[in-house]
Amino acid sequence: MVIEYPMQAVAPTVARLLNVPAPEKAESGPIEPVVQDLAGVPRVAVLGIDALGLAIYRHWQAEMPFLSSLEQQAFATLRSIMISKTPVNFGCMVTGASMDVHGAVTKETPFQCETLFDVLRRFGRCSAGLGRNGWTGQELLGRHADITTGGMAEDDAAVESCAHRIIGERRPDFLVIQYGLTDELFHHYGPYAPESAEAVIAADAWLARMAVSLRAAGYGILVLADHGQHAIEREEDGRMGTHGSDSDEDRIVPFTWTR
Repeated sequence: MVIEYPMQAVAPTVARLLNVPAPEKAESGPIEPVVQDLAGVPRVAVLGIDALGLAIYRHWQAEMPFLSSLEQQAFATLRSIMISKTPVNFGCMVTGASMDVHGAVTKETPFQCETLFDVLRRFGRCSAGLGRNGWTGQELLGRHADITTGGMAEDDAAVESCAHRIIGERRPDFLVIQYGLTDELFHHYGPYAPESAEAVIAADAWLARMAVSLRAAGYGILVLADHGQHAIEREEDGRMGTHGSDSDEDRIVPFTWTR
């Protein structure tokens, strides 16, 4: 049986692994199997594959051998908070709080409560938030973390290049990265369309490469998504996939961890 945890449990889990207090408004305790499996890691990385809901992962699982291999070792699911959108749930990952509490309704709005970035800074430790220019990883997480891409990443490849350099040179205690191609192609073609295969294949290869760098630097690695997506009839803006609803398709995401 696969156990489901709330998205609010991510921040307390990272805090426990790093031996610091959870953010003050966190609404859940840590995920104990993760704490047990990753006990003693000096650093933690959260790798967020944007829009890879559980239903989408199951549909494309044969195209994601690396993520499937992690599933064989440890696996659970997370329930995204409402609304099931990107800044809301990445915000939850670093605060442990619901949207009305953390306040990050959009990537431009500031947090209204303490974050993991704040906690770690208070204890003299370092964090990084990475993502594409104009995306949540850069505009929300990067704005509050100690290290970011510096506005130098226009696509996922550039984000990855920055990440490998930051891991090698600076080794932040906490690192969170948003991978974007999945959300981009799922919106355009629909999450189950043949054209979206490119995104899941690329995301799986990205995870495998990131794991090599992170393991070499001693990181415990959490792999998850911020939300899922569901297919729709083509809208005027050309979209064929969307999210934001309370459906399981939009809210239940895969979660695994490794070291």
